Amino acid sequence: MTYPHSRLTLLVLMDQQAEYPEELYEEELEYENTTVTPPLEGPFARYLREYRLLNSLLISLFVMIIVFALLWSIVIYVAIGGEGDSDFSDGGTAPAQQKQEKQKVVKLMQRQQKTQPTAQQTFRTTAISDITLPDFNELDVKDLAPVVNAAAPSTGNVGMNNDAMKNALKGIGLALPKTMQQRCDPKKRIARLKSGGGKEMTEAAIVRGLEWLQSVQDADGSWGGKDKDDQGNPKKTNKDAMTGMALLCYLGHCELQDSPKFGKTVQKAIDAITSTPPETPLGGGNTGSYSHPIRTYAICEAYTMTKIKKLEEYAKRAALHVIKGQNENGGWAYGYGKGVAAHTDLSVTGWNIQALKAAALTGISIDGLDECLDKAIEYVKKTQDQTGKFAYKIGSGGKPSLTGAGVLCLQIWKNAKSQEATKGLDWIVGNLDKEWKDVNVYEWYYHAQACFQATGVSGGSKYWREWNKDFQQIVCGAQDSDGHWPHGAHYHGDTAIYRTTMTILMLEVYYRYMPSSKV
Repeated sequence: MTYPHSRLTLLVLMDQQAEYPEELYEEELEYENTTVTPPLEGPFARYLREYRLLNSLLISLFVMIIVFALLWSIVIYVAIGGEGDSDFSDGGTAPAQQKQEKQKVVKLMQRQQKTQPTAQQTFRTTAISDITLPDFNELDVKDLAPVVNAAAPSTGNVGMNNDAMKNALKGIGLALPKTMQQRCDPKKRIARLKSGGGKEMTEAAIVRGLEWLQSVQDADGSWGGKDKDDQGNPKKTNKDAMTGMALLCYLGHCELQDSPKFGKTVQKAIDAITSTPPETPLGGGNTGSYSHPIRTYAICEAYTMTKIKKLEEYAKRAALHVIKGQNENGGWAYGYGKGVAAHTDLSVTGWNIQALKAAALTGISIDGLDECLDKAIEYVKKTQDQTGKFAYKIGSGGKPSLTGAGVLCLQIWKNAKSQEATKGLDWIVGNLDKEWKDVNVYEWYYHAQACFQATGVSGGSKYWREWNKDFQQIVCGAQDSDGHWPHGAHYHGDTAIYRTTMTILMLEVYYRYMPSSKV
């Protein structure tokens, strides 16, 4: 007997055998009993697997650095090499003119770089002009102090240690050429005075002198209308010259248009000295040949210290007038005359060289300045005689009153270490006056500067030591109670204002300009 459900079960089993053969079951059984060994993994592969995120960041950073370097290279190429081909370049400028303009820029930049200090706090000449006087070191003359054995000066009684003055001078010092910065920081000024062997009475005498000048300033801001001759009689003097000298005294003490005590005086002086064109005709005689360079000296220094825009144009035009007025022999003559017949002398020449020194410190590009001073120094050397003194004119005997002028001119321009400068300094310290009645103020104005500038040359400190032994006592002791200096020895052009301004300037020598350090 056959059961239907048994037959059905048999059919299902047969179908399963057909669909899943026995070999498949054997393979699966065999596979399940087999152990699979994973592939071997090296240290580097393991590092990559475990630090996938860090590696991605490093790769991204590396790619960014490469891209940035490529972009920066393109920028540098465009800025340096590609500018000439730029669509925005000046196609209308001739190559010769472009070269000339580039030379002007190079001259200006190199002259402005002169005052960069070295690690030893000295200055080196890197200017294309080789100008010396703008290159002043941070003179360390502490060894000069024992010459005077002065007590440390204070600022309390000279009106400089106050908040108003500090605010007025804030930031000025850093904007000045390094050679002039010492004058504008009251603390540095007193420190410089002390390190150079200066006394407190010297600073006090300077301030009293400035107060006296303030009292004799004319209503229009100039000086000269209230002047007096060496006998004390009223005498009107050249306003350009006297205003220039007085303004230089205030600037030497860093009294500017916003000075608490002298600001109005200085502002009026600047207005007065720029009230006429900078190329005012010199006229006949010697007056204009002195007044123009003195005025130029003051205008240039005022621009350097105040940066008043009007003064920039005046300074450049006035300096160019000096350059164009040079005689063919290298000096300057009365009325800026030309030719061998012109009255060329060292006295006039000295003021014009000082004016061009001040022009160089402005940082303004002035055509012909370097060449002009090269010629001027050759002229100065020719005026020295065998004794070391410098003469009024070439071929004449040397004069004590012009020896300091000759030495200072050499120190201003490339020749601080020259044989001529050394011979002149030897003569100066070997022939010192000991009393005010014997002092030619015009002579001492130059001698004080020449001896102080000599300290910037190796072995030159001996000249300043010798000069400074009696210098302050003689000068400060002679000052009148009202602040001006009385008549000493006679010199041409001696007046109360002229004499007092030159005396103030010689006393400011301790900090007005730092000594030259390289020829």
